[in-house]
Amino acid sequence: MPFINDKLEYYAAERRRKEMEEKQRVPDVTDSPADQPIRKIQTRFRFDVEEVMKRLRNRILGQEHVLKSIENMLKIVRADIADPDKPLYIGLFLGPTGVGKTEIVRVLAEAIHGSRESFCRVDMNTLSLDHYAAALTGAPPGYVGSREGSTIFDKEKIEGSYSRPGILLFDEIEKASPQVIQTLLNVFDNGVMTIASGEETIDFRNTLIFMTSNLGAREIQSFADNKFSFLAKQAIHFLNPVNWKVKENETILDHLIKRRLESSFRPEFINRIDDIITFNWLTRQTLFEIIDLFTEQINRKLRRYGCELELDVSAKEFLLEKGYDRKYGARALKRAVRKYVMVPLAELLMEQTAPEGLVSYKARGSMTGIEIKVMYTEIDIQTETG
Repeated sequence: MPFINDKLEYYAAERRRKEMEEKQRVPDVTDSPADQPIRKIQTRFRFDVEEVMKRLRNRILGQEHVLKSIENMLKIVRADIADPDKPLYIGLFLGPTGVGKTEIVRVLAEAIHGSRESFCRVDMNTLSLDHYAAALTGAPPGYVGSREGSTIFDKEKIEGSYSRPGILLFDEIEKASPQVIQTLLNVFDNGVMTIASGEETIDFRNTLIFMTSNLGAREIQSFADNKFSFLAKQAIHFLNPVNWKVKENETILDHLIKRRLESSFRPEFINRIDDIITFNWLTRQTLFEIIDLFTEQINRKLRRYGCELELDVSAKEFLLEKGYDRKYGARALKRAVRKYVMVPLAELLMEQTAPEGLVSYKARGSMTGIEIKVMYTEIDIQTETG
């Protein structure tokens, strides 16, 4: 029977591969420590923690405590001392929208694998009904599609490679059905998921698992909008006021998020998460840095035109006035940059033929809009957008 022979050969090859990996992973302990030569620690992972963190810090602004947690996690993974029977890391990112929860996973994938799309993303709002759990494990025997063993998981991106961990993102985890959460509980506990057909397994033990959630965002917004009124209503639930002296906001908000988390997920699910991190609001100084980051991204695209864009302080102030909304974070600011900077800049690029040499586009803000000047030899063009 060719089919059975092929299966036997496949299982034998898989067994040899796993045995080889175990030999490379487990050091030889037959010799005593005194007999073993002193040598530099060799691990299977090959990414550089410092380079990864450098890229993250250049792209993720105003969230230093989050980056510190990511750095600690990467050190454990790089040293290859994580629990071999569970996923390498399970992290839950909480906080308001538009502060970098999803972006940090994209940048991490880019830093480790070279592409922002080198991770498996599952939008949990598409798994809001109980029977959607079959989208993860495949249809059970007797149902349509059970023999195909189809799943929305991208096995290659989840399992990674011997030298690079896989990356998995569950976006908006609070919107998933309880049955889906129960399926994830088994994954977090065992590190392996068997497709319902029984013919294939997905190994999560070489995977960094991230989850994002907006749980508590509404309460945080209420707290930020009317702090004293909110405290009066919630006083009986908060921690001892003595603890507010040093980090008042942090203590209150962390407690607030914890209450929302415990009311939404079962304790056994929360207990399997390695890190629960709340992202900060974006401060005014951080917003200026984000505008500079957007400008840098635009300038990378302008290089092929032989020009560059500069925004002075008044233009940045105008963008903050028109574009920043605390409820929507940096996404609203990005829309303002597109409307008030990129659109008029595109019109100038279409209308003008620049001479050889660098062309400088300088933007200045006013009450009515942003004025962009084109500066090059013997030509000075002005346009204004209101």
